[in-house]
Amino acid sequence: MTAMRKYVLAAMTAAAAVGILLRPGELSGAVGDAVAACLGVLIPALFAFTVLAVYLQRSGLYMTALVPLTKPLSLLLGIPGELCAVFLLANIGGYPVGARLLAQLVRSGRLSRRDAERMLCCCYGSGPSFVIGTAGTVVFGSAAVGGAIYAACFLSSLIIAVFVCRTGERITLSGGEVRADLTAECFVRSVDSGARVMYTVCIMSVAFSALTALLESTGVNRLTAELLGAMGCGGNSSRILPALLDVTRVREIVPSGEFAVPLCAGLLSFGGVCVIIQVLAVSGGSVPVRGLLASRFPAAVLSAVLSLPAGLMTDSSAAVYAANTGTAEVFSVNAGLSACVMAMAGMLILSFGKPRDGS
Repeated sequence: MTAMRKYVLAAMTAAAAVGILLRPGELSGAVGDAVAACLGVLIPALFAFTVLAVYLQRSGLYMTALVPLTKPLSLLLGIPGELCAVFLLANIGGYPVGARLLAQLVRSGRLSRRDAERMLCCCYGSGPSFVIGTAGTVVFGSAAVGGAIYAACFLSSLIIAVFVCRTGERITLSGGEVRADLTAECFVRSVDSGARVMYTVCIMSVAFSALTALLESTGVNRLTAELLGAMGCGGNSSRILPALLDVTRVREIVPSGEFAVPLCAGLLSFGGVCVIIQVLAVSGGSVPVRGLLASRFPAAVLSAVLSLPAGLMTDSSAAVYAANTGTAEVFSVNAGLSACVMAMAGMLILSFGKPRDGS
């Protein structure tokens, strides 16, 4: 099996090399567009919140900041509050965060690989900054629509969490809790790590844009679009495969297309092949991903169904305006991102000075 995989990968690599040599114009154009999108869309939407999420994770403050939410969530899911904090941060901080935290717990011997695999099914999701800033304001011209899409994706993860945590053996943790690191060095390292995360996201997006350009030049994307069009996907048929490969391509969804809002929600819940590869790299083999892969289709369907009411909030004129204005204008009024940052800061401030269990 390993030898077969090696030959398949070698053949795919050789085919990609031939495609790069034969189609340099298409690839250079795709790479240029992807770089422009990273600078104009992804970094403005993600950087501030990425740094905040990394700092909460590295400092261990997420355990304190999320206490008002972890206690009721622990009663609902029947798992320790620390794992509830991991669930929340994973669905707030972005796709690879949950895999990183779970891998740390496995390597420290506090969580079994089997339980980590179960938790990863729900500790996976896009952060609100990307959903609101991209799917909301860029695609639909409305932060409220982005917020509704994020709520649908989050609720989908919560439903899966209830199913995973309430069936089978109880998920438990051993050992002590994470200790907070409030040093200035931790903050500086968090900013640096946030920048590295953005670099990884952007460079992977550029690489998958080149891959998508190769698929388009060989007719694969056109064939897929025709098949999806026959299934009723309408004007967005040609945009589904690129978004399945790289979730950042949801920014290209046509808002006037059939079921555009559920399509965005489903794609964001799936996360894309690019993100799954990053999760594999982050887990480093500590956390099996079979459960995650099995959960993506039901999660995408759940998110799509739960987002149907958000379709009533879309304004076609606002969406067209958003699609044809500069990115700077779009992000100058990103109320969703500001609200998320303020909410996190408020929870952190309110939780300071409260006694912790066992302290």
